[in-house]
Amino acid sequence: MIPSDLRMSSLSAALQDVSLLYLDGYSDEMALAVAKQADQMKIPILVDAEPERTREELGGLLSLASYIVCNGKFPEKWTSIPSIPSALLEILLQYPRACFAVVTLGENGCMMLERGKDGENYETEPVDIENVAESLRLKVDKDDILPTCVSSKFMRLTARGSGNIFARLLIGTAESIPASGLVDTTGCGDAFIGAVLHGLSTEMPPEKMLPFACQVASNVEQSAHDLAYHGNPIHA
Repeated sequence: MIPSDLRMSSLSAALQDVSLLYLDGYSDEMALAVAKQADQMKIPILVDAEPERTREELGGLLSLASYIVCNGKFPEKWTSIPSIPSALLEILLQYPRACFAVVTLGENGCMMLERGKDGENYETEPVDIENVAESLRLKVDKDDILPTCVSSKFMRLTARGSGNIFARLLIGTAESIPASGLVDTTGCGDAFIGAVLHGLSTEMPPEKMLPFACQVASNVEQSAHDLAYHGNPIHA
């Protein structure tokens, strides 16, 4: 299906009771048409920014995104910045509508940069986001088995060669799973995004949403392990 196949009145009716829209950039022309209609209807949009998508496929969607979720490969590919914290800052600078950008990092959990709300205090000296990230990593309790979250306060964050933004950085940890329990991670990213969508829909604060999403993704991994252990095939 292409946008010309769909009447805007029909699309508007389909979105009438939608409170949050999820798009991933596949069928990019149709996804963008849906996103534009949702934007007109003031419906927030979460974009799953996959590294396989080109700028032509994804750029328009990201410009309308309220929330951005991606995996660890996307930030550097999109910004040419190898460090994830600095790349996240650049992404929020490029897309000022985005309330946050979060990157999934597999066994290393996830990282989120959350934009401060309009009207909050901007009169602070900029702080290098790499220093903030390092201080948060030191606060992570490596003895915790279950997912947790550490967060900076809201502050003006900057990176070398970039502007600055009033935001806070959060690191979510993943559940500690023995290597023998890691059989197939297929579906973990989708599970993480599903949990984020649930968190947004229920107004869950990021400090709770990130550990929750990591836990849901971990449950998918362990379910795959249980299936393999009992002799059932796992299909990608």
